[in-house]
Amino acid sequence: MKKIRFITQIAYNMNKVIAAKEAFERLNPGVQLVVEQMEDYFDIMNELKSGEAPDIIETGGFQINNPDGIFMDLNPFVSETENTEEDIFPGLLRVARSGGMLPGLPIEMSSPLVIFNKEMFDSAGIAYPTESWTWDDMIEIAKKLTIRDNQGIASQFGFSLGVDVEWFEPFVMRNGGRFVSPDGSTSRGEVDSPATIEAFQKIVDAFRLHCVIRRPGEPCHAQAGQDESAMNFSFVWDAMQKQNERYGIVGLPKMPGGKEANMIYMGGVGITNNSANPHLAWQFLRYYLLECHSWMPPISISQSKQRGLLEHPIWSRYLTELQHVELSAYYLSKKWNASRQLINEDIYKMINGQNVAHTLRSWTRFT
Repeated sequence: MKKIRFITQIAYNMNKVIAAKEAFERLNPGVQLVVEQMEDYFDIMNELKSGEAPDIIETGGFQINNPDGIFMDLNPFVSETENTEEDIFPGLLRVARSGGMLPGLPIEMSSPLVIFNKEMFDSAGIAYPTESWTWDDMIEIAKKLTIRDNQGIASQFGFSLGVDVEWFEPFVMRNGGRFVSPDGSTSRGEVDSPATIEAFQKIVDAFRLHCVIRRPGEPCHAQAGQDESAMNFSFVWDAMQKQNERYGIVGLPKMPGGKEANMIYMGGVGITNNSANPHLAWQFLRYYLLECHSWMPPISISQSKQRGLLEHPIWSRYLTELQHVELSAYYLSKKWNASRQLINEDIYKMINGQNVAHTLRSWTRFT
């Protein structure tokens, strides 16, 4: 019996992995899939150094450019397998192939969009946002949708955005800025560029000057179970609870830089260089990602059509956004990632009054 060893870091997806394993084994008598879960990528790296090497590894973060040298290039498998190249959303393959190599296929991917509460818009007599809206449009709408009492405490905010450098990044991208260079080697000339500083200043002003986004620790009178904000910066997992007629979806507002871009989170599944059965491992990997169904939007165009997702009021917009995705600093630079906590602490300070341009120029020390 041939054995394929599959290691996953994604705990919440285990039921889908087991279902794919059992179905694949029924279709391929004489093949056994051994599925194991690891706590994190560090444990996976340790496992590679001991005993029997796994054939397939699934990680929560896509390994762009194969930085640890553990994955095979899947480009030959993709090109040799009929209809595979054509069936994967082109934007996903574009970013996954950064540098030329394809170390894995994406999984569990999402870019942020804006989910808005139609009832709040209707109550205020405000038209719903459209794909042509700008950052300034968003701010003006958010001002009208922010409701405060006589003491200045809000019961409703116009916009919701978490304080995280990665969540600020799509607005930087759309303004023509970046955090690090395309090869991830430096942040000089990128994070301190006029385009990046301008975008960051606009976001900080939304918290500090316009007061349309809830500041960290700011009190709010919103009732439990009630939407706190009329518009929400939302990934796929945020949208799961908002699939009804109360909500609409729209792309991120256009920035002055005029670039159509967005960041993407994605995990990855790849075949290790030490796999004893790489072709069989590819058969399972392809079956798992392109034929089995996931609760997240699939990477397969054909599966999206089969499930009616290309016409779905929410999922269709997330899938359309895949054509505009770019790699964030998260994937391009380990040095940048190592400084994330310090960077986020600086963002809190900027929201509370620290100079934006000076702070961003100081970030060049991180990469």
